[in-house]
Amino acid sequence: MLIVSRRDAESILIRPGDDIDMSMTLGDLFRDGPIEITIFSSNGNRVKMGVQAPGQLAIWRKGAEEAA
Repeated sequence: MLIVSRRDAESILIRPGDDIDMSMTLGDLFRDGPIEITIFSSNGNRVKMGVQAPGQLAIWRKGAEEAA
């Protein structure tokens, strides 16, 4: 699970991982379960959430993927 804080208008990206076989179907991508987003806290314009997704999917803070 990735735990991340986001402010107003900030985003996360969920997409196929870099090493994924692009011929996989949606059923293949989600065979290990769904994407689950849990809100842990909120304070003003900031939300702390956890994102759990199948291993075939990559989760990024928007903007962080360019730095990786």
